[in-house]
Amino acid sequence: MTTIRTIERRPLIETGPAPLLLMLHGFGSNERDLFELADLIDDRMHIVSARAPIALPWGGFAWYELSGVPGRLVPDPVGRAQAVELLIQFVSTLPERVGTDPQRTYLFGFSQGAILSLALAWRIPERLAGVIAANGYLDPALAIQPPAPALAQLPILQLHGTYDDVIPVEQARATRDVLAQHALRHRYHEDPVGHSLHPNGLSLLQHWLAEQLDGPPPHGDG
Repeated sequence: MTTIRTIERRPLIETGPAPLLLMLHGFGSNERDLFELADLIDDRMHIVSARAPIALPWGGFAWYELSGVPGRLVPDPVGRAQAVELLIQFVSTLPERVGTDPQRTYLFGFSQGAILSLALAWRIPERLAGVIAANGYLDPALAIQPPAPALAQLPILQLHGTYDDVIPVEQARATRDVLAQHALRHRYHEDPVGHSLHPNGLSLLQHWLAEQLDGPPPHGDG
């Protein structure tokens, strides 16, 4: 059985079972990458940052293997499908394991982590309270079947760099157009950067998360 290693920050403000933010890093990175943003995340959240299971020979980790060159990366189809199933199982059991509110599980993925976050939004939206997808896209191979009905009410924040040379912005815009047909609470934002997060995007992320926590969960109040 594949084990996903994690690091955590418990909520700094506790008023009962906390909302959970699961961070999923990109190809070649590790669990400490997005975790560096923990100080910017709402104090009410229990943060879990996960390490992908595949160790790369030059360092870093991956959720699945890639070949090709930036801008034309080709995923390993078997590994990609396995990563989705692994994360579905992980997300389904994580709230009970760490003691968070099962109605308040949020995903924050960057690059490959964003691709997988959007795949989970498509597949299991009823288990999620919101998704932040930065510099990724909805992989058509992971969205062959119609989306689960709960996607319609799932809040999704999609961030992308206009000058991204790893995942071209055209892929993000195509995802935006697909989600506009299915996700009524989808928001798209571009910043004039490459394959990275812009301060404007980070500020929007902070405000978006606070808005979600201040409102009711999308699939009922548990």
